[in-house]
Amino acid sequence: MQKIFQRIINYLLEQYAAVLVLLALVSIATYLVLITDIREQEGNALLVKMSTEQGQLIEEINLSLTHKSYLADATEIRKIDSKIISNIIQLEESHAALREGVRFIREGQRLIHIPGQLSTELRLLYFDGAKPLDALMRDYLSLARKLQRIPAGEINLANTDLNRLFFVFTPVILDGINRGSLIQQRHSEFMLSGTINKQHLSFAISLASLIMVGFLLLHPLVSSLQEKALIMKQEADNVINTTHSLIVGLSAEGDVVLFNQHAQEDTGWSEEDIKGSNFFNRCIPEDDQHGLRKLFNGMMSGAIKFGEEIETKMRISTGELIDVVWNSTVLKSSVSKLPIMFLATGLDITARKNAERIAQHANTELAELGLRLQGEINLAAALQRSILPSPIINLPGMQGQANLLTSSEVGGDYYDYYNIGGFHNILLIGDVSGHGVAAGTLVSAAKAGVYPLIANEIISPAEILGSLNKTIRAIAQQSLLMTMACLSLDARTGKLIFANAGHVLPYLLRYQTGEWVMLEASGLPLGKNIDTDYRAHATELTLNVGDKLFLYTDGLVEEESPNGEAFGYDRLEAILNNNTTADPETLRIKLLDALRLHCRGTAYTDDVTIAVVVHSDRVIQASSTSNEVSDIIRISENFYRQGEHPIPRISKEYVVFLADQGYSDLLTRFSQDGICRILPRYDDVCKKLGWEHLLNQHHESPDDDLFTLIPGTAEHRQFQLTHTEDKLFIMEEIQSWLSDQGRIDQDQLEALMVILDEMTENSLYAAPRDGKGVAYYSKGESRELSEHEEVRIDIALTQDFLGLMITDNWGTLTPGIFLKNIARSMEEGVEAGIGGVGLYMMWRLADYLQIRVHPQKRTQVTTLWDLHRSVDMNVDSGVQFLYHSEHEAA
Repeated sequence: MQKIFQRIINYLLEQYAAVLVLLALVSIATYLVLITDIREQEGNALLVKMSTEQGQLIEEINLSLTHKSYLADATEIRKIDSKIISNIIQLEESHAALREGVRFIREGQRLIHIPGQLSTELRLLYFDGAKPLDALMRDYLSLARKLQRIPAGEINLANTDLNRLFFVFTPVILDGINRGSLIQQRHSEFMLSGTINKQHLSFAISLASLIMVGFLLLHPLVSSLQEKALIMKQEADNVINTTHSLIVGLSAEGDVVLFNQHAQEDTGWSEEDIKGSNFFNRCIPEDDQHGLRKLFNGMMSGAIKFGEEIETKMRISTGELIDVVWNSTVLKSSVSKLPIMFLATGLDITARKNAERIAQHANTELAELGLRLQGEINLAAALQRSILPSPIINLPGMQGQANLLTSSEVGGDYYDYYNIGGFHNILLIGDVSGHGVAAGTLVSAAKAGVYPLIANEIISPAEILGSLNKTIRAIAQQSLLMTMACLSLDARTGKLIFANAGHVLPYLLRYQTGEWVMLEASGLPLGKNIDTDYRAHATELTLNVGDKLFLYTDGLVEEESPNGEAFGYDRLEAILNNNTTADPETLRIKLLDALRLHCRGTAYTDDVTIAVVVHSDRVIQASSTSNEVSDIIRISENFYRQGEHPIPRISKEYVVFLADQGYSDLLTRFSQDGICRILPRYDDVCKKLGWEHLLNQHHESPDDDLFTLIPGTAEHRQFQLTHTEDKLFIMEEIQSWLSDQGRIDQDQLEALMVILDEMTENSLYAAPRDGKGVAYYSKGESRELSEHEEVRIDIALTQDFLGLMITDNWGTLTPGIFLKNIARSMEEGVEAGIGGVGLYMMWRLADYLQIRVHPQKRTQVTTLWDLHRSVDMNVDSGVQFLYHSEHEAA
């Protein structure tokens, strides 16, 4: 037996070289397999790092674009642009590599990439699904390049593309990048786990070989294998430490067992400081622990297979908190297959969160600034509307309609009219080069320049334009120009003078021929040349009664349809020629309807203004005494009913119709002729109020109409509305107060309450309108009145009279609207919900009705009842509508 054993030993010794070669081959094969896997791990780590860095590049691009919107220094702008371009190029290159599935292997001292294939999960992420990552990334890069090319002065945080970049593409792409990084990491972890298993297997094979060959012969080889195993472990640790993410490994108790290099750098905790301590208590604030602890317990128990992304705060060594997004997995025992380590991979998103907070704060500031600017623009628009006269033109011998449509809140168009001396009518229409606040400012300057012309009674169009030219040039300094047409009509003779400052030429319709012709006159725009003489090119002609004038701004003919076709002069002249017999209101409506149809809506690119006026009659000059009733032109009923007569007038306020009997059948004619003061000659109420007193109502008094009209000493109650809901309470108070007086008939009390309800509704909802006649509030809308809005109710009671007056500061009711509404109600009957019924009821239920309007400033409606007679709706009571324009006051 001893000999056999000795023989075997000798044989092995003789085969020493062969054994060494065999062991060397085994070692070489093991080494090559393991080192290849480790190098692939190194390449996988680079892929994970590239995937993770994509998110950082996106955050840097977004932050740089945000920073750029605040920069003004050219050097800093070039630096930030260079940084954006560099980041975009890096992002494109890394995305191309990841999208094509390249692999990285070590060749000498460097890593090189070779063609590879994407895994099924990555292919689905990059190219399939509703939002493939590849398409999103291409769109993001394209939009980022577009935004980078925008000059810094033109980019702001309200930019639509910038908001799409931040809030549409960025969150979705970052989510895709995180998922891709997780897939790459899982793949790396899978390969790392495989490498470890291979290492174990290789070690077992080597150990078995050593045992078979003999411990004494192969001990050096075993030592060599152990050294190589140590090297492989170190390289595996290097893979973890070179990953550009926080990698934290936790034991089953939640203690830190792995804390990679990046985690140490990002948090300031060293591995010695953190290892062995409870991760949740040490690093995660209590408010953020619940979700991550629940995930940890579920995955370590096996109840949860795959961890969802969780965002928490993380406490670093300085005590500060950073924002981290965690993706989690578990490492399992190769023997028991049970979880042995909870591996959390975190991405520091603090910079992104800060950028989002900065962007949100900037957006809030911009929104507040936008609201403030919008408020200032709205105020400018309201001021501009207030300086324009009523769109209903009512001058001695000239009536018509004007319409101004602005393309923005503040417009650059302007129209105006006024009367000098009772018979000289001045009509202006202008257009500033541009629109918006700057143009609106110039319009205000032009309006301011008109006031001294009215005060000085300048009637020459050439002088008017010359004066305004100096005003506009002094204010605009040639930065803006203004075209303007100015016409002066002597309503006694029909003499018309037209001077022009570069404005589009108006049209004249001769009543006798029914043909429209252009009025021609030339001149430079206002503000162009200080020495322009507009008198040299002015035009003079004589209008006949019935002749019409049409004035407009170039916005009308230049407005384009959706396909780019201008409205044009041909279309304008066709409409004019097809409506030669139309009244100004009808012609205005047809023109605006045609423009709206052509443009497919009312959103215009330029301001549009039109004015249509007719020379209605020759005017007889009134008496020069302004404080006597002799300045009134009285029209008797007998004369008026004999046939159609031109009604001579210096103004509506100076014409009074004296009715001998009921006059309701004449309301339509009154509306056409502009008669809005009707007094029954034999009415007892008019006698008690005083004929001379009533005829003088066109002269203003410092007192309110109720106390000027009602004779005797009155008991008085006044109510001021601050909210629409005050109406019912005030009506109950008034009814209770009047009922307590014990001397008012029930029918008069009911009539007063009906009129009070109608008058209050008109002041709250019908009167508040903008310059285009559009109501600010819907009927019945509950609202608090602004500090600048007045709605006041006055009740007065004497021994003989009961009076009701309501005052608002809108001044939007016109005589034409009033007369048309009560005429329509007379002809068609009273029907609830039909506009104008309230005005009709005021006239029918009161013994006397008086309305005084200062356009765009004030409306005061007064109704009176004689306490000694009952309410009779069949009696045509006295009514006076007094309309005071600012030009008549001047």
